[in-house]
Amino acid sequence: MKKYFYLLALVCATGILASCSEDDGPEEPNYETVDFEGEYWNALIDPNQGTGKLLYGESGMGFTEDNGVYEWTDATTKLHSKLNESSGSWAYWNGGVAVSNYHCDIANGSTTTQLSLPTGTAAHSGNNFVVAYGYNDGGWDSCPVIDFKDGVARKIKGLWVTNNSYFLNLLSNGDSYNSSATDATFIDVTFEGFDAAGLSQGKVKCRLQDGKTSLTDWKYVDLSSLGAVNSLKVNYEFSDDQKNSHDFSAPAYVAIDDVQIYK
Repeated sequence: MKKYFYLLALVCATGILASCSEDDGPEEPNYETVDFEGEYWNALIDPNQGTGKLLYGESGMGFTEDNGVYEWTDATTKLHSKLNESSGSWAYWNGGVAVSNYHCDIANGSTTTQLSLPTGTAAHSGNNFVVAYGYNDGGWDSCPVIDFKDGVARKIKGLWVTNNSYFLNLLSNGDSYNSSATDATFIDVTFEGFDAAGLSQGKVKCRLQDGKTSLTDWKYVDLSSLGAVNSLKVNYEFSDDQKNSHDFSAPAYVAIDDVQIYK
């Protein structure tokens, strides 16, 4: 009898352990995702995406001192970005990464709708995303920078990108300053990682324009090959038909969402 109860207890215990193992569910990911959602991020959306005070200061001509300049920091990962400074002024036209939830038809894509995704293109998740603007023309560096507020290097797993309405409009239709795409056109957005000393840790490219075909869906960019970085610079490589006297003629914007950072 004792042996019977011992075996019964053993079977029950084994069943309980097996049950616990099965109910654990999938493992949590080993990375955090910055999705730009919530009250903190909503407050960073400029009510006027073309000339708003958040991105261009009270005067609309930029911040003249480093006080109240547009910047953001994710509380969990410390992912951070701030408007670039040039000649004593901080403004989005100097390069930056702005939070947005705007949309407009591609035909209405312009500088006044610079933070808009095409109508019908949702954020990759939720409602919000960011739009990075700026590039290096070889003389003036307005590349937007994403770094970590606490100065600690981290490994970025990847992020999602797509084109905004302004880019899509100009590559389809062109204007007096910009050429529409041809079969020979290509535009790649590049993400270059840097260490604390400013030394490059490598570069990852993602094609935004391939001939006359534009990226219109969200595309994942794997950045894990860069390793741990202190900062990330966004820039572009492009075909000769997208050059003018200021080097890059296409709108230097890319929408970004759901940045994944290893824990």
